[in-house]
Amino acid sequence: MIISPPFLPDRAGSSEEAWLDAAMAQPASRLASTNAPEGSFPLSLKLGWHNGVHIQAPASGGAHLPVRAVADGKVVFVHAPTAPNNDLGHPLNYNPFHADTPTAAWTSDGFVAIEHRTDIGAEGNVATEVVYYSACMHMAGIANCPKTAAPWTVGDAVCRKDALGTPGQIYGHEGQVHFEICCDEANLRRLTRRGPDWVDPLAMPPPTANGRVDSIFGSVYIYLPAAAPTSTTMPTSQLRVANGSGGAASAGSGHFLPNTLHNPQWVQITCEKGAATLTSYDSLGARIGAPRSDSRYDYIGGAGASAAVKAAANQSFEYDLYAVCSDRHGALDAATRAASSPSGWYELLRFGRNLGPDPLPANAAHWRKIVTPAGEVWADLNAPGTFKFSDADFLPVMGWNCFDDDPNADLRCDSLRMKTLIRDPDPKNEQRMERAELARRLGDASVRTKLRRTICKFPSEWDRTTIEARYGWLETEDFKTADDDAAGAQKWDRFVKHARAVTFADLPKAFLDADWRFHPREFVGVMRKCGWLSEREVKQLVPLSALRYGRDPRNGISGYLWEPISSRSVDAQNNPVLKDHRLSLNRMMRKYLINTPMRQASFFGNAIQETAWLSRLSESGGGSYWYTPWHGRGFLQLTHASNYLAYWDWRGRHIPVALKTALETAQRTEEVKSPRLRNVTAMHDVNFNGLTPEIQSWRTAVEAPRQPQSAENTLAPADSAGFYWASLGMARYADGAHVLERVVVNTINGQGTKVYYRSPAFWQASAAVNLPSSIANLYSAALNGFDSRCCAYGYAVAVLTEEYFPDSRGLLGLAFPEGNSPRSVE
Repeated sequence: MIISPPFLPDRAGSSEEAWLDAAMAQPASRLASTNAPEGSFPLSLKLGWHNGVHIQAPASGGAHLPVRAVADGKVVFVHAPTAPNNDLGHPLNYNPFHADTPTAAWTSDGFVAIEHRTDIGAEGNVATEVVYYSACMHMAGIANCPKTAAPWTVGDAVCRKDALGTPGQIYGHEGQVHFEICCDEANLRRLTRRGPDWVDPLAMPPPTANGRVDSIFGSVYIYLPAAAPTSTTMPTSQLRVANGSGGAASAGSGHFLPNTLHNPQWVQITCEKGAATLTSYDSLGARIGAPRSDSRYDYIGGAGASAAVKAAANQSFEYDLYAVCSDRHGALDAATRAASSPSGWYELLRFGRNLGPDPLPANAAHWRKIVTPAGEVWADLNAPGTFKFSDADFLPVMGWNCFDDDPNADLRCDSLRMKTLIRDPDPKNEQRMERAELARRLGDASVRTKLRRTICKFPSEWDRTTIEARYGWLETEDFKTADDDAAGAQKWDRFVKHARAVTFADLPKAFLDADWRFHPREFVGVMRKCGWLSEREVKQLVPLSALRYGRDPRNGISGYLWEPISSRSVDAQNNPVLKDHRLSLNRMMRKYLINTPMRQASFFGNAIQETAWLSRLSESGGGSYWYTPWHGRGFLQLTHASNYLAYWDWRGRHIPVALKTALETAQRTEEVKSPRLRNVTAMHDVNFNGLTPEIQSWRTAVEAPRQPQSAENTLAPADSAGFYWASLGMARYADGAHVLERVVVNTINGQGTKVYYRSPAFWQASAAVNLPSSIANLYSAALNGFDSRCCAYGYAVAVLTEEYFPDSRGLLGLAFPEGNSPRSVE
C-alpha cells in the first residue's frame, strides 16, 4: 500500500510528521461556537457529523498546489465545477456565518471520488486486499487524465500523485478543499482486524492473544502483565529461568514476587533512522515517564568498546540489530545454540515474537530496558502473559475506537459514546453533556487529539436524496424559532437550496455504502507506515527501458546501450519471479525494516537490476565463473561460499567445521590469484567431503528453480537478500540524504542522449552489498552496472516517494525521471 497526502509541498528538510501537517493543514479560521478549525473531523458546526476535513492548499510560486490522487485507483464519480459568479441568489453563493443577510461567499462544487484497491499484507499465500475511497470536494477545476488528455471521467485509471484538479473556495475562502477517506464495514474489518467494536477507554480489558500476523507495520506494542519478570541490573542470561513465569500477578492482595512488575503496562518500540525508541504506557494508554533510546550496551558489557562508541549506541540500536541478535545467540551454551539462530532472535527483537521458520529457544527471554512508574528496569518482553501487536492492529489503548451508536440517521451527533469522549472530564460541570458545551470542547487540543483516532459510521453529506433526513433537525434548532418565523423560513430555504447545490443525486451505491470514516490526516499518516507492495505497485518499479554499458553487436563498439525491458518481467501469470515471490519479498522487507520509501528504493534499485529486471534469480553465466557453484542467487545475488555459509549460520543451519574450513580456504586461495590463473573447478562440490545433498539443496533453494515452489524455495531468495541488507548495514546508507544528480550519457545504438539519476546515498547502499571496499570512492567504475541500477532506482524513487527530479536547468520540477514514462499496469 502506497499512499500520500492530496497536496505535495516541498519537504525542505521537514520530518515526516511536519511535512504531513503542512500538506494537510486545516484553515486558520475558527468556528465561533467551537473554536475548532472550520471543517474538522468527525464533528463540526452545531456538533454535526462531518465526513472529512477542510484543507488549506499549500502554495508555491504564488499559486496553490494542485490536488493529487493519494493512491492508485479508479475514478468512480466526477462533477465538473460551476463557474463562480456574484449572483447573491445563486445557491453556491451562500455564507453560513452571515445567514441573516445574503452575501457573496462562493463555494466550489468540483468533486472527484476514487476507489482504491490495494494490499496491506497476506495470510499464508492469500493477500489481505482492502478497498477504500478518497473523495475531494470544492475543487475549482478538474484536471486532464494523462492518458486521455481529457478531463477525468468515471472509469479512468488513476496513478498516485496524478493531478486531479485545482483547489477552489469554501464559503468564499480561496484555496480550500474538503477531503475524506471512507470504507464499508467488510473493509473496515480487513483494515483493522478489530471490526466495528467499541472499547470503553476507561475500562479496557487486557489482551488475551497476540495481534494479527497478516499485516504488521509501524511500531510494535507489547503488553506486560503485572508480575512480569524484571531486573534492576543487566541480565546475564538470555533465557528465562525455570520458575520465572509472568502473568501470575496477585494484584488483588498487593503481594508480588521480587523482581516483577507491580502493574500491567504497555511498551511501544519504534525503529527509525537507526534509533530504537521505547515508550511506556499504563493499562489505559497514559504515558509513563519519558521515552528512552535503546543501546546495544544496555545488554552487553562492552568492555572493549570505546566511550565514543557507547555514547553513540543509543542512536543506532536499529542499525546494530544484526549484531545484537548475534550477541544473544552467541551468549548461549553450545547445546542451546543447536535449537537457536540469530535470525530467530532478530524476529523476537523486531516483532516481539518469532514469526518465521528459523529456530529460537522456547524459553528465550526478550530483555529490554524500559521505563516503569518506579523507574528504569530491564523487563522480559517475552514472558508468559505478554502479548504483541503493531500499528496494524489499531489498538484501543493507543486511542483507536469505533463509533456507531448514533440512533438517528441524520447528521446530528447523538452518539452517547462520542459525547462521553469529548465532554469536560470535570464531573462537577453539570452542563458538560449539553450540546453547546460539547461543541465548545471541539477546540480543546486534548479533545482534537482523541478525535484523530475515531472511526465513525454516519451517512454521506454528499447524497442529495437524503438532504431532508440529514438536516431536518437544523430547521428548528438553528433556523426557525417558531412555525410562523418567516425570516427563519427564508434562511432555511436558502440553506436547503445550497445543500442541494453541493450534493449529487447519482453517487455510486458502493461509495454511499462506504459509511465508516477515518480522520484523513491520521489515516494517511498511519498507512504510510504499511510498506506492503501490491502486485500493481511492484510492477511499476520495473523500467520500460534502461541503460547498459556493453558492446553493440552491430559494430563491436563499446559504450552505453539504451534497451527496452521485456514486458514478461511484469507478467504476473507467467513470470515466476513475480508470481511466486512478491509475498515473500514483502515479508522480508517487513522483517528487515526495509520499510521507508527510500530504503525500498535503495533495495529495489539493486534487486531489480540484479535479477535482470525480475526475470531470474541466479547469476547470468554462473556456471562459467571460478566460484561456481557458489555463484550469485536470490534478489541480491548471494555470492561466494563464505557468504552462503554466513547466511546459513544466520538461520541456524549446522555446517561441519571441517567442511566450512575447507570451503573458506579454497575460496581465499583463488581470490588472491589473478583472474587468468584461477582454477575454475576449485570450488566444485566434488572437491569437498561432507557437502551433503541437503546442503546442496539449501544452496539451490536461493534461486528457487523448481515448480511448484516449496516453502524454502519461496523464502530463501528474498530472505537471503534481507540477510545481506542487515549484515552489510545497507539501511545506514539508504537513510542518508538522497540528493538526486542528473547524469547525461550518449548511447551507441542510435538512441541519442539519455538521462539517469544517482545520489551518494544510493551509491553507498549499492556499494555496501556489491563493492564494500569502495563505499568511500564515490561512483567508482569498479561497481558493476551502477548506471543500470540507477535506472531502476529512478523508477523506484518516482513510484515510492514524493521526490522531484532535477531538469536540465537543475530545477526540481520533474515527477518522473527525464525521458522516461510510467509503466502502465492496468
